[in-house]
Amino acid sequence: MKKSDNLSKLSNDALLKTLKSAKAQFIGFMIFFVLLVIGCNYFTFTIGPGYYTLVPIAFIPIIIANIFSYGKIRQEAKIRRLL
Repeated sequence: MKKSDNLSKLSNDALLKTLKSAKAQFIGFMIFFVLLVIGCNYFTFTIGPGYYTLVPIAFIPIIIANIFSYGKIRQEAKIRRLL
């Protein structure tokens, strides 16, 4: 991931700004995913199984990538003792 290689080159202020942005993005995506799972479960129980039942599974790789990206940014901030 190119972005993680460039984290060591960022200034402290830029790193904190990136961390804040990554945290907001992570929280927003997790809220979206929870609502997606709730909606898909609702449709599954009311209408029956369909293609929408598998939609949350397609987003799992994106969640994993978000977790690792946020973790790398947070780790760089901890190394610099900004947290």
